[in-house]
Amino acid sequence: MAVVLPDRHLTVYVLAHPWGRDAHGVPVPPPPGARPEPRGTWPGAANEQADGSWTLRADPAAWPMKPGDVLSDGTRTWTVVTALLKRVPGFGAADYVAIVATLNPPEVP
Repeated sequence: MAVVLPDRHLTVYVLAHPWGRDAHGVPVPPPPGARPEPRGTWPGAANEQADGSWTLRADPAAWPMKPGDVLSDGTRTWTVVTALLKRVPGFGAADYVAIVATLNPPEVP
């Protein structure tokens, strides 16, 4: 098993889940640019992939995260596409949150 060591601190901005609903029961996302208060800052790592997406690893204390939530290391900001809590049986210290995200704004080649 490979271990990805933390190389930065990630601040997690979590949107209210579930979203509010309109009179017809349809979920209403928050307005564009709305950013909630930061939930916390934890050790993490980020790696750019060949296709331009990013994979991030965050401390399990940052869980739960959902698509649309935002992470920042103070220099870069990412929007979560998927997030999954990974537990290592018998080795809680190795647990992490696996995140696929997009960079905001995307880098231009």
